[in-house]
Amino acid sequence: MKFLKKNIKINVHFLEYDEYLESGEKSQKKKKGDILDGDLSIQLITFSRKVDVNETLIYFQKIQKSPHIEAVVEVTQIIDKYSIYALSTVSDNNILVEFENAVSYKAGDRVLVIGSLEMNETS
Repeated sequence: MKFLKKNIKINVHFLEYDEYLESGEKSQKKKKGDILDGDLSIQLITFSRKVDVNETLIYFQKIQKSPHIEAVVEVTQIIDKYSIYALSTVSDNNILVEFENAVSYKAGDRVLVIGSLEMNETS
């Protein structure tokens, strides 16, 4: 996926459901080059820990063609004990970060997370 606003390429996990077509109908499935509008999130967190508040916000996708992501994010809002909104360099907007286990981070904390970069289509 190429992120148009930042002119960067990222790999995301994206679900598209199968479709049933009647005779003569055209497929609506996404093709290479299609523009998608959606929200990014980091989910399936396998590891997280609080880091120094001066740690640089950054992300890495070290596994080629994989949504695996390692990122330092800054907590902006607590949703519940499993979910937060955070600033990240992967997006201009806050992104949802969902943990597999309960966490107790606070707004302003910087956190190293390792998980999967996901995209949910909004249109």
